[in-house]
Amino acid sequence: MSKFPPKPPDNPKSLNLGMQNMHIQQKYSIFSLRREGKNWVWLGFLKPTDKSIRYKVKIVYHPYQPKVFVLEPEVLDFAPHRYGDKSLCLYFPNDKSFDGQKLISDTIIPWTSEWLYFYEVWLEEGVWWGPEAPHSP
Repeated sequence: MSKFPPKPPDNPKSLNLGMQNMHIQQKYSIFSLRREGKNWVWLGFLKPTDKSIRYKVKIVYHPYQPKVFVLEPEVLDFAPHRYGDKSLCLYFPNDKSFDGQKLISDTIIPWTSEWLYFYEVWLEEGVWWGPEAPHSP
């Protein structure tokens, strides 16, 4: 499990909050950016399939490793692929799937929708069919 915030990469160039927000607004206008204490967060809704319920999610901005939480409906406490703080495990941080140079709108948000889809299947079938990487529970 990686620590938050992670050590910046060797190449510290990252897309800033304004650039990330511009791209999120272009693709997901239902997401809104706001300040929560010391953090900038996006709040919005995702519906992985036409048959899915609508999930309210929060993305806590960090240029190198955003954190995603499902606010509504509440995810089961024992659901797989979540960190101790209840944030979603969307990718294996060590494989550099996301770094500060990638768009949240092209990575984190679609991965969140995919996670929600696999969560719904897990609720029905009891098996997590999504991709997995080895990490601490």
